[in-house]
Amino acid sequence: MYFPGLEGVVIKETKICHIDLENSKIYYRGYDLEELALNSSFEEVAYLLWFGRLPSSRELEEFKNRLRSVRKPPRHVEEIVASAPPSAEPIDVLRTGVSALALGEDLSARDIEAELRRGERITAAMPYIVAAFHRLRTGQRPVDPAEAASHAEYYLWAVRGERPTPREVRALDVMLVIYAEHSMNNSAFTAVSVASTLADMYAAVTAAIASLKGPLHGGANVDAAKMLEEVGSVQRVQSWVDEQLAKGRRIPGFGHRLYKKGPDPRLRVLRLLARDLAAERGDFRWVELAEKLEEYVTSKLSQKGIYPNTDLYAAVIFRYLGLPVDLNLPTFAVSRVAGWVAHVVEYRQSNRLIRPTERYTGPLGLRYVPIDQRG
Repeated sequence: MYFPGLEGVVIKETKICHIDLENSKIYYRGYDLEELALNSSFEEVAYLLWFGRLPSSRELEEFKNRLRSVRKPPRHVEEIVASAPPSAEPIDVLRTGVSALALGEDLSARDIEAELRRGERITAAMPYIVAAFHRLRTGQRPVDPAEAASHAEYYLWAVRGERPTPREVRALDVMLVIYAEHSMNNSAFTAVSVASTLADMYAAVTAAIASLKGPLHGGANVDAAKMLEEVGSVQRVQSWVDEQLAKGRRIPGFGHRLYKKGPDPRLRVLRLLARDLAAERGDFRWVELAEKLEEYVTSKLSQKGIYPNTDLYAAVIFRYLGLPVDLNLPTFAVSRVAGWVAHVVEYRQSNRLIRPTERYTGPLGLRYVPIDQRG
Protein backbone atom coordinates (compact mmCIF):
# COMPACT_ATOMS: atom_id res chain seq x y z
CA MET A 1 0.00 0.00 0.00
CA TYR A 2 1.03 3.60 -0.60
CA PHE A 3 0.90 6.25 2.13
CA PRO A 4 2.24 9.61 0.86
CA GLY A 5 4.28 11.27 3.57
CA LEU A 6 3.75 8.13 5.70
CA GLU A 7 0.47 9.71 6.85
CA GLY A 8 -1.41 7.34 9.15
CA VAL A 9 1.48 4.87 9.36
CA VAL A 10 2.29 3.81 12.95
CA ILE A 11 6.04 3.32 13.35
CA LYS A 12 6.17 2.65 17.09
CA GLU A 13 4.11 2.36 20.25
CA THR A 14 4.73 5.15 22.75
CA LYS A 15 4.06 6.23 26.32
CA ILE A 16 5.49 9.71 25.79
CA CYS A 17 2.75 11.82 24.24
CA HIS A 18 -0.92 11.44 23.37
CA ILE A 19 -2.84 13.94 21.23
CA ASP A 20 -6.57 13.59 21.87
CA LEU A 21 -8.09 15.26 18.83
CA GLU A 22 -11.67 14.55 19.84
CA ASN A 23 -11.35 16.38 23.15
CA SER A 24 -8.68 18.92 22.08
CA LYS A 25 -6.14 17.77 24.64
CA ILE A 26 -2.43 16.91 24.67
CA TYR A 27 -0.89 14.67 27.32
CA TYR A 28 2.76 14.22 28.28
CA ARG A 29 3.17 10.81 29.94
CA GLY A 30 -0.52 10.97 30.90
CA TYR A 31 -0.41 14.52 32.31
CA ASP A 32 -2.53 17.27 30.75
CA LEU A 33 -0.13 19.62 28.95
CA GLU A 34 -2.09 22.71 29.98
CA GLU A 35 -1.78 21.72 33.64
CA LEU A 36 1.96 21.13 33.22
CA ALA A 37 2.42 24.45 31.41
CA LEU A 38 0.68 26.40 34.17
CA ASN A 39 2.32 24.62 37.12
CA SER A 40 5.56 22.95 36.06
CA SER A 41 8.94 23.94 34.59
CA PHE A 42 10.94 22.90 31.55
CA GLU A 43 13.40 20.93 33.65
CA GLU A 44 10.62 19.05 35.42
CA VAL A 45 8.92 18.27 32.10
CA ALA A 46 12.17 17.12 30.50
CA TYR A 47 12.68 14.78 33.45
CA LEU A 48 9.12 13.49 33.04
CA LEU A 49 9.59 12.86 29.31
CA TRP A 50 12.94 11.12 29.75
CA PHE A 51 12.36 9.07 32.90
CA GLY A 52 8.62 8.47 32.66
CA ARG A 53 7.58 10.11 35.93
CA LEU A 54 7.63 13.43 37.73
CA PRO A 55 10.74 13.87 39.89
CA SER A 56 10.93 14.34 43.63
CA SER A 57 12.38 17.63 44.89
CA ARG A 58 15.76 15.98 45.37
CA GLU A 59 15.72 14.34 41.94
CA LEU A 60 14.75 17.58 40.26
CA GLU A 61 17.53 19.52 41.98
CA GLU A 62 20.08 16.85 41.05
CA PHE A 63 18.85 16.95 37.45
CA LYS A 64 19.09 20.75 37.32
CA ASN A 65 22.59 20.59 38.79
CA ARG A 66 23.68 18.14 36.10
CA LEU A 67 22.37 20.50 33.44
CA ARG A 68 24.11 23.49 35.07
CA SER A 69 27.42 21.63 35.10
CA VAL A 70 27.45 21.22 31.30
CA ARG A 71 25.80 24.43 30.11
CA LYS A 72 29.02 25.83 28.69
CA PRO A 73 30.21 23.58 25.86
CA PRO A 74 33.82 22.45 25.33
CA ARG A 75 36.37 24.91 23.97
CA HIS A 76 36.33 23.44 20.46
CA VAL A 77 32.57 24.03 20.21
CA GLU A 78 33.01 27.64 21.34
CA GLU A 79 35.66 28.11 18.66
CA ILE A 80 33.38 26.67 15.97
CA VAL A 81 30.59 29.03 17.01
CA ALA A 82 33.00 31.99 17.06
CA SER A 83 34.25 31.14 13.56
CA ALA A 84 30.76 31.12 12.02
CA PRO A 85 30.18 34.07 9.66
CA PRO A 86 27.78 36.68 11.10
CA SER A 87 25.51 36.12 8.10
CA ALA A 88 24.95 32.46 9.05
CA GLU A 89 21.49 31.37 10.11
CA PRO A 90 21.41 30.71 13.87
CA ILE A 91 19.69 27.35 13.36
CA ASP A 92 22.59 26.23 11.16
CA VAL A 93 25.13 27.28 13.78
CA LEU A 94 23.14 25.39 16.40
CA ARG A 95 23.04 22.26 14.25
CA THR A 96 26.80 22.46 13.68
CA GLY A 97 27.50 23.12 17.35
CA VAL A 98 25.45 20.14 18.50
CA SER A 99 27.21 17.91 16.00
CA ALA A 100 30.58 19.17 17.27
CA LEU A 101 29.69 18.23 20.85
CA ALA A 102 30.38 14.63 19.84
CA LEU A 103 33.99 15.33 18.87
CA GLY A 104 36.51 13.71 21.18
CA GLU A 105 33.96 11.71 23.16
CA ASP A 106 34.04 7.93 23.35
CA LEU A 107 30.76 7.06 21.64
CA SER A 108 31.03 3.29 21.90
CA ALA A 109 28.46 2.99 24.72
CA ARG A 110 24.88 2.87 23.42
CA ASP A 111 23.07 1.96 26.62
CA ILE A 112 20.16 4.09 27.85
CA GLU A 113 22.17 5.69 30.65
CA ALA A 114 24.91 6.82 28.26
CA GLU A 115 22.43 8.25 25.77
CA LEU A 116 20.53 10.11 28.49
CA ARG A 117 23.76 11.73 29.69
CA ARG A 118 24.42 12.81 26.10
CA GLY A 119 20.89 14.16 25.99
CA GLU A 120 21.63 16.21 29.10
CA ARG A 121 24.82 17.63 27.58
CA ILE A 122 23.04 18.55 24.35
CA THR A 123 20.04 20.09 26.10
CA ALA A 124 22.20 22.10 28.49
CA ALA A 125 24.58 23.42 25.83
CA MET A 126 22.03 24.49 23.21
CA PRO A 127 21.10 27.82 24.88
CA TYR A 128 24.75 28.84 25.15
CA ILE A 129 25.45 27.97 21.49
CA VAL A 130 22.50 30.03 20.23
CA ALA A 131 23.16 32.96 22.55
CA ALA A 132 26.92 33.06 21.98
CA PHE A 133 26.52 33.17 18.22
CA HIS A 134 23.90 35.90 18.44
CA ARG A 135 26.07 38.07 20.68
CA LEU A 136 29.19 37.57 18.60
CA ARG A 137 27.42 38.46 15.35
CA THR A 138 26.18 41.69 16.95
CA GLY A 139 29.63 42.67 18.22
CA GLN A 140 29.08 41.61 21.83
CA ARG A 141 30.93 39.12 23.99
CA PRO A 142 29.16 35.89 25.00
CA VAL A 143 28.02 35.68 28.61
CA ASP A 144 27.67 32.61 30.82
CA PRO A 145 25.23 33.57 33.60
CA ALA A 146 26.12 30.74 35.97
CA GLU A 147 23.84 32.14 38.67
CA ALA A 148 20.74 31.69 36.49
CA ALA A 149 18.24 29.60 38.44
CA SER A 150 16.59 27.86 35.48
CA HIS A 151 17.04 26.84 31.88
CA ALA A 152 14.68 29.60 30.75
CA GLU A 153 16.41 32.29 32.77
CA TYR A 154 19.83 31.17 31.53
CA TYR A 155 18.75 31.34 27.90
CA LEU A 156 17.19 34.80 28.05
CA TRP A 157 20.07 36.15 30.12
CA ALA A 158 22.69 34.67 27.78
CA VAL A 159 20.97 36.11 24.69
CA ARG A 160 20.26 39.59 26.05
CA GLY A 161 23.21 40.02 28.41
CA GLU A 162 21.04 41.15 31.33
CA ARG A 163 18.93 39.38 33.88
CA PRO A 164 15.33 38.98 32.64
CA THR A 165 12.32 39.77 34.79
CA PRO A 166 10.57 36.92 36.65
CA ARG A 167 7.57 37.38 34.34
CA GLU A 168 9.75 37.02 31.26
CA VAL A 169 11.42 33.92 32.67
CA ARG A 170 8.07 32.36 33.47
CA ALA A 171 6.79 33.16 29.97
CA LEU A 172 9.74 31.47 28.29
CA ASP A 173 9.52 28.54 30.68
CA VAL A 174 5.89 27.99 29.68
CA MET A 175 6.88 28.23 26.01
CA LEU A 176 9.58 25.61 26.51
CA VAL A 177 7.07 23.29 28.18
CA ILE A 178 4.51 23.82 25.41
CA TYR A 179 7.03 23.13 22.64
CA ALA A 180 8.92 20.29 24.37
CA GLU A 181 7.06 17.44 22.70
CA HIS A 182 4.37 16.83 20.09
CA SER A 183 4.18 13.15 19.26
CA MET A 184 5.76 11.72 16.08
CA ASN A 185 6.36 15.00 14.25
CA ASN A 186 8.84 15.18 11.38
CA SER A 187 11.88 16.08 13.49
CA ALA A 188 11.06 13.41 16.10
CA PHE A 189 10.70 10.85 13.30
CA THR A 190 14.04 11.99 11.88
CA ALA A 191 15.73 11.56 15.25
CA VAL A 192 14.24 8.09 15.69
CA SER A 193 15.10 7.07 12.13
CA VAL A 194 18.75 8.02 12.63
CA ALA A 195 18.86 6.42 16.08
CA SER A 196 17.43 3.18 14.65
CA THR A 197 20.76 2.64 12.88
CA LEU A 198 22.35 2.67 16.36
CA ALA A 199 23.93 6.04 15.67
CA ASP A 200 24.55 8.08 18.82
CA MET A 201 22.33 10.77 20.39
CA TYR A 202 24.42 13.59 18.92
CA ALA A 203 23.80 12.28 15.41
CA ALA A 204 20.08 11.84 16.05
CA VAL A 205 19.59 15.35 17.47
CA THR A 206 21.74 16.96 14.77
CA ALA A 207 19.50 15.36 12.14
CA ALA A 208 16.37 16.45 14.02
CA ILE A 209 17.57 20.07 14.03
CA ALA A 210 18.13 19.86 10.29
CA SER A 211 14.58 18.56 9.86
CA LEU A 212 13.15 21.30 12.08
CA LYS A 213 14.59 23.98 9.83
CA GLY A 214 12.15 23.40 6.97
CA PRO A 215 9.32 25.93 6.48
CA LEU A 216 6.72 23.14 6.66
CA HIS A 217 7.90 22.26 10.17
CA GLY A 218 9.70 24.53 12.67
CA GLY A 219 10.57 27.19 10.13
CA ALA A 220 6.91 28.13 9.95
CA ASN A 221 7.19 30.17 13.16
CA VAL A 222 9.68 32.47 11.44
CA ASP A 223 7.17 33.01 8.62
CA ALA A 224 4.50 33.89 11.22
CA ALA A 225 6.79 36.48 12.80
CA LYS A 226 7.50 38.04 9.41
CA MET A 227 3.77 38.10 8.69
CA LEU A 228 3.09 40.16 11.81
CA GLU A 229 5.68 42.69 10.65
CA GLU A 230 4.23 42.82 7.16
CA VAL A 231 0.62 43.25 8.27
CA GLY A 232 1.65 45.78 10.88
CA SER A 233 -1.73 46.82 12.26
CA VAL A 234 -5.20 45.52 13.05
CA GLN A 235 -6.64 47.81 10.39
CA ARG A 236 -4.70 46.03 7.63
CA VAL A 237 -5.65 42.48 8.57
CA GLN A 238 -8.66 42.04 6.31
CA SER A 239 -7.13 43.57 3.18
CA TRP A 240 -3.81 41.75 3.68
CA VAL A 241 -5.43 38.34 4.23
CA ASP A 242 -7.79 38.79 1.27
CA GLU A 243 -4.85 39.70 -0.95
CA GLN A 244 -2.87 36.62 0.10
CA LEU A 245 -5.82 34.30 -0.43
CA ALA A 246 -6.58 35.83 -3.84
CA LYS A 247 -3.01 34.96 -4.85
CA GLY A 248 -3.39 31.41 -3.60
CA ARG A 249 -0.88 31.85 -0.79
CA ARG A 250 -1.01 30.17 2.59
CA ILE A 251 -1.33 32.27 5.74
CA PRO A 252 1.54 31.65 8.19
CA GLY A 253 0.42 30.56 11.64
CA PHE A 254 -2.60 28.70 10.26
CA GLY A 255 -3.14 25.08 9.31
CA HIS A 256 -1.79 21.86 10.78
CA ARG A 257 -1.64 18.25 9.64
CA LEU A 258 -3.44 17.09 12.80
CA TYR A 259 -5.81 19.89 13.77
CA LYS A 260 -8.56 19.87 11.15
CA LYS A 261 -11.58 20.15 13.47
CA GLY A 262 -10.49 23.10 15.56
CA PRO A 263 -7.54 25.20 16.76
CA ASP A 264 -4.37 23.72 18.18
CA PRO A 265 -5.16 23.05 21.89
CA ARG A 266 -1.89 24.69 22.93
CA LEU A 267 -3.32 28.04 21.86
CA ARG A 268 -5.38 28.30 25.04
CA VAL A 269 -2.23 28.75 27.10
CA LEU A 270 -0.35 30.79 24.50
CA ARG A 271 -3.09 33.41 24.18
CA LEU A 272 -3.02 33.99 27.93
CA LEU A 273 0.76 34.14 27.90
CA ALA A 274 0.83 36.69 25.08
CA ARG A 275 -1.72 38.85 26.90
CA ASP A 276 0.28 38.67 30.14
CA LEU A 277 3.49 39.81 28.45
CA ALA A 278 1.63 42.57 26.61
CA ALA A 279 0.36 43.84 29.96
CA GLU A 280 3.88 43.88 31.40
CA ARG A 281 5.13 45.78 28.36
CA GLY A 282 2.13 48.09 28.22
CA ASP A 283 2.00 47.28 24.51
CA PHE A 284 -0.98 45.32 23.22
CA ARG A 285 -0.32 45.96 19.53
CA TRP A 286 1.08 42.55 18.63
CA VAL A 287 -1.29 40.39 20.65
CA GLU A 288 -4.29 42.32 19.32
CA LEU A 289 -2.94 41.89 15.79
CA ALA A 290 -2.66 38.12 16.33
CA GLU A 291 -6.16 37.97 17.79
CA LYS A 292 -7.59 39.84 14.82
CA LEU A 293 -5.76 37.54 12.40
CA GLU A 294 -7.08 34.52 14.28
CA GLU A 295 -10.64 35.84 14.12
CA TYR A 296 -10.61 36.82 10.45
CA VAL A 297 -8.64 33.92 8.98
CA THR A 298 -10.73 31.42 10.95
CA SER A 299 -13.90 32.97 9.55
CA LYS A 300 -12.50 32.56 6.03
CA LEU A 301 -10.82 29.15 6.23
CA SER A 302 -12.27 27.08 9.07
CA GLN A 303 -14.71 25.41 6.67
CA LYS A 304 -11.62 24.01 4.92
CA GLY A 305 -10.24 22.63 8.19
CA ILE A 306 -7.67 25.42 8.55
CA TYR A 307 -7.31 26.85 12.06
CA PRO A 308 -4.59 28.81 13.90
CA ASN A 309 -1.58 26.91 15.19
CA THR A 310 1.04 27.66 17.84
CA ASP A 311 3.23 29.70 15.49
CA LEU A 312 0.79 32.63 15.50
CA TYR A 313 1.06 33.41 19.21
CA ALA A 314 4.61 32.09 19.60
CA ALA A 315 5.70 34.85 17.23
CA VAL A 316 4.00 37.40 19.49
CA ILE A 317 5.54 35.97 22.66
CA PHE A 318 9.05 35.85 21.22
CA ARG A 319 8.67 39.48 20.12
CA TYR A 320 7.65 40.58 23.61
CA LEU A 321 10.64 38.66 24.99
CA GLY A 322 12.95 40.69 22.76
CA LEU A 323 14.21 37.77 20.69
CA PRO A 324 15.24 38.53 17.10
CA VAL A 325 13.04 36.81 14.52
CA ASP A 326 15.76 34.44 13.38
CA LEU A 327 16.15 33.13 16.95
CA ASN A 328 12.55 31.89 16.97
CA LEU A 329 13.50 28.63 15.30
CA PRO A 330 16.54 27.75 17.44
CA THR A 331 14.46 28.63 20.50
CA PHE A 332 11.96 26.03 19.30
CA ALA A 333 14.85 23.55 19.09
CA VAL A 334 16.06 24.46 22.60
CA SER A 335 12.67 23.18 23.78
CA ARG A 336 11.89 20.31 21.40
CA VAL A 337 15.18 18.56 22.16
CA ALA A 338 13.45 17.20 25.28
CA GLY A 339 11.01 15.30 23.08
CA TRP A 340 13.68 14.14 20.65
CA VAL A 341 15.76 12.61 23.43
CA ALA A 342 12.70 10.92 24.91
CA HIS A 343 11.74 9.32 21.59
CA VAL A 344 15.28 8.11 20.88
CA VAL A 345 15.54 6.49 24.31
CA GLU A 346 12.11 4.89 24.01
CA TYR A 347 12.74 3.52 20.52
CA ARG A 348 16.09 2.05 21.51
CA GLN A 349 14.39 -0.23 24.02
CA SER A 350 12.89 -2.28 21.16
CA ASN A 351 15.05 -1.05 18.31
CA ARG A 352 14.38 -2.05 14.72
CA LEU A 353 16.12 -0.41 11.78
CA ILE A 354 13.67 1.89 10.03
CA ARG A 355 13.73 0.97 6.36
CA PRO A 356 10.55 1.88 4.45
CA THR A 357 10.05 0.76 0.89
CA GLU A 358 8.87 2.65 -2.19
CA ARG A 359 6.79 2.02 -5.30
CA TYR A 360 8.79 2.17 -8.51
CA THR A 361 7.11 4.04 -11.40
CA GLY A 362 10.00 4.34 -13.88
CA PRO A 363 10.81 2.43 -17.06
CA LEU A 364 12.22 -1.13 -17.30
CA GLY A 365 14.27 -3.00 -19.88
CA LEU A 366 16.36 -0.10 -21.19
CA ARG A 367 19.57 -1.16 -22.98
CA TYR A 368 22.92 0.50 -22.54
CA VAL A 369 24.08 2.50 -25.59
CA PRO A 370 27.80 3.35 -25.87
CA ILE A 371 28.35 7.10 -25.50
CA ASP A 372 29.66 7.55 -29.05
CA GLN A 373 26.40 6.08 -30.44
CA ARG A 374 24.00 8.29 -28.50
CA GLY A 375 22.09 10.93 -30.39
